Amino acid sequence: MSVVVAIKDGKKIYIGADSQATKGTTRITLRNPNNFKIWKVNDSKNCLMASVGDIRDSNVIRLVSNIVDDYDEFVNRVNYKFVVKFIVPNIVRDLKRAGFIKDESYVDHINSSFLFAYKDKLFLIEHDLSVIEIDDYVAIGSGSSEAIGSLLSTENDDPKIRIVKAIKASAANDIYVDYPIILTDTETTKFDIITEGFEISREKENTSKNNEEEKLPF
Repeated sequence: MSVVVAIKDGKKIYIGADSQATKGTTRITLRNPNNFKIWKVNDSKNCLMASVGDIRDSNVIRLVSNIVDDYDEFVNRVNYKFVVKFIVPNIVRDLKRAGFIKDESYVDHINSSFLFAYKDKLFLIEHDLSVIEIDDYVAIGSGSSEAIGSLLSTENDDPKIRIVKAIKASAANDIYVDYPIILTDTETTKFDIITEGFEISREKENTSKNNEEEKLPF
């Protein structure tokens, strides 16, 4: 169980995730970058993926290379059709090769949901392998309801602030969601790690009365 939140903002996509994983009655915190629920796609610029569900699914899919190569970018074909016709079949193919899809009758359903983000494009790939292109924001995982509620109330905030608030709301109510918060975007594909001890700070602008600006501690 998890929560992953993504926001489309201008020419890039911001994505954040919690770091808790559960197995039976135990839980672990995923602090190693190899275990993050968000990852940079190998050999593909400005391209991120994220998942909720089975860790073994993300183990396989995060090792896929060249999902978007130079030719795809050159012909500007990274779009809804590209995701449906190429990325989804590749996910199914690699999970089958790894032995995670063994029965052909279950090929239309997997145990995880994925987000695929490339530059300013964002797509949700659901358990049933359906694809939804996202125009504004999305949250997936067990804590998605709390996250969406938070996002609805922070539409005027900075995207990073919105994501942190959304995941914080999920962690406060969902026992399967917890810090640290992992945060990145398709422009930099660099990861920020926000622990519970580093909450969002609020500073008042001196130049405008009652004008407040929120800043992350990095």
